[in-house]
Amino acid sequence: MMAYRIESPGKIGKGKVFCTVTQPNGRRGISGGDGATIDIKGNVYITTAIGVQVFNSHGKQLGVIKFPEQPANVTFGGPEGKTLYVTARTSVYTCLMSVRGHVFGRHSP
Repeated sequence: MMAYRIESPGKIGKGKVFCTVTQPNGRRGISGGDGATIDIKGNVYITTAIGVQVFNSHGKQLGVIKFPEQPANVTFGGPEGKTLYVTARTSVYTCLMSVRGHVFGRHSP
């Protein structure tokens, strides 16, 4: 995943590698991420071939949340914003989290 510094409205700076997702069975370069979301701590959740890979705000992998099917997209929701919703080919999965998801367009407390 790449990261770009925002220099001004509508203008981004040079890109840098933010993180590299783990590939299935240690294989390299066969697939990347699909859907992504973030929580209020700045952790990034990326759907990949092995599950939802979670990275801190510095790009260090914190872990992988695995599901019965390969996930396609991910977002936070629920009454307190602490439910991780994950879509896959035939199902939607939920995972209760200890942290709230970031709400885009407004600041989260």
